[in-house]
Amino acid sequence: MKKKAIEISSSRSEIKKVEELFLDVNEEFKLPDEDYRRLMIAVTEILMNAIVHGNKENYTKKVLISVEYNNEKMKVVINDEGKGFEIESLPDPTLKENLMEVHGRGIFIAKSMVDEFEYRLSDNGSEFILVVKKK
Repeated sequence: MKKKAIEISSSRSEIKKVEELFLDVNEEFKLPDEDYRRLMIAVTEILMNAIVHGNKENYTKKVLISVEYNNEKMKVVINDEGKGFEIESLPDPTLKENLMEVHGRGIFIAKSMVDEFEYRLSDNGSEFILVVKKK
């Protein structure tokens, strides 16, 4: 497995650096365009959650993004320094009573864009694991 990583400050403007990392990785991994767009939607949603909800846009807190890949799959791990949350407690954004709810939508979208999705509360914050497989 090849591995690349980047650490960014908790600022929305830093997302451009992550996009550049993924462009570089996908030069080698060669995910088809539609699958790449889906991955980037998921990554961007989780990054925004990490920056805004996890680290509260405190630019002194960091978000670490690591990417491991081989010829078959890509694993993305995103860590923030926030307090974490109970993923099971997020409202289902597809239910009528939650359509206007702001919490849970990004996680729901990210889950639907990748082959595997996992959330863990770590000692230092939240950890999101996203996996895409070549079809």
